[in-house]
Amino acid sequence: MSRSIASARSWLFVPGDRPDRFAKAAATADAVILDLEDAVPSDRKAEARISVGDFLANGTCDEAVVAVRINPVETLAGLEDLRALLRPGLALDAIVAAKVEGSASLCLIDRLASEAGLGARLVALIESARGLHHVGSIAGACERLSGLMFGAADYSADLGQSPEVLDAGYARAAIANAAAMEGLVAIDSPFFSIDDAAALAQSCAAATGLGFHAKAAIHPKQVPLINDGFSPSAEEIERATRVLQLSDGGASAIDGKMIDIAILRWARGIVSRAV
Repeated sequence: MSRSIASARSWLFVPGDRPDRFAKAAATADAVILDLEDAVPSDRKAEARISVGDFLANGTCDEAVVAVRINPVETLAGLEDLRALLRPGLALDAIVAAKVEGSASLCLIDRLASEAGLGARLVALIESARGLHHVGSIAGACERLSGLMFGAADYSADLGQSPEVLDAGYARAAIANAAAMEGLVAIDSPFFSIDDAAALAQSCAAATGLGFHAKAAIHPKQVPLINDGFSPSAEEIERATRVLQLSDGGASAIDGKMIDIAILRWARGIVSRAV
């Protein structure tokens, strides 16, 4: 893997029972999520585990982060997913834990992964009212945890609304804040209108404004817009570079504007994200 979880801007979901799409998805997005949960019917989950395991065993993906979304570990399907992944020789970068509502499930995955000698990181999907209520403790569950992802569809259903109707600003802000508190990556929910490029761009702008670092995708055509939306603009990079070049490390003024420690932190973040 040449791209780190921290620098992945687009996370593309692919059904785990569609192995014909795995390699193409990994060549398209910064991160690919091979899905063993909602995208796979119950009667095809066993087949999907085999397909995902075979792909990971080949270890042929050199560019993208490769993640697998597992069913909740409180379910038999989730435990079977985890058992299929906890074996040596798999090119697995991250496990995406679905429907996380507390730290216990993440601690279980962490403990079993450690026993198996698995180095894969963890991403917790926050997609329920209970999960959002506990997002602070979830964010600090274990050192293996690298990111929080928002699941807008299930969260909206929990509140009796559709994703198109519900104003999820509070949920997004809470998740982004919890991620920042623990130094995790904040990944926004997918945008569900595949052909509305303008609305997707607006969604990306709103998410970055709240502090998200990346966004999930449900179709390859969404990836370029997401990558663009979560990349620093040329103007931001130019300004950040100038701040770092001219600042003496403390409070100062550049071009008539006060530059303090907070602005320096912003500038370093922008330069580190430039790709």
